[in-house]
Amino acid sequence: MAKAFDWKFDAILLLGLELDENDCPTPELGARMYHAVEAWCRYGGPTLVACGGRLPGHKASEAQVMEALLVRAGVSPACIIREDQSQDTMENIRNAARLLGGAKGKRVLVVTSDYHIRRAMLTARRVGFKASGLGVPLEHDDTWKLAARKELAYTVDLLMGWQDEGRSRPAWTRALFDRVFGG
Repeated sequence: MAKAFDWKFDAILLLGLELDENDCPTPELGARMYHAVEAWCRYGGPTLVACGGRLPGHKASEAQVMEALLVRAGVSPACIIREDQSQDTMENIRNAARLLGGAKGKRVLVVTSDYHIRRAMLTARRVGFKASGLGVPLEHDDTWKLAARKELAYTVDLLMGWQDEGRSRPAWTRALFDRVFGG
């Protein structure tokens, strides 16, 4: 596991990932959950927010599936908050903040994949959390490389303020994104 932090966390934010065609976690989501459970044990059982809504074509939300598996892995149900309304990272973090009674002054550990951790932490800090991150190491294959390139584009979105409430990416950037990444 990554380095130990010298403070306690108010919460761990476990960011979801689209489920497979059978509404089961992918290996990548399983790795995120494994590391979140390890962190939950290491840091004294803080609140663990399982973040992820139900995407089109799925019967269950990511958060619902993660919650069941986290409980099976030994996380106390009383420590889990299910955030099951979000469709993207910004919504994950905003909704988690609302469920935690606001972000201001709260220390969180964001758990997600290594290619996603920088933007996820930037997002959490933009929302108002004091955020640290645990990037789950993955094999750096072609799929990882594509995801890492997409993260660069999403990070530009974040830095330009296009993910702020009431704003969105301009149409010309959507067309460019779709052309570069195959929509």
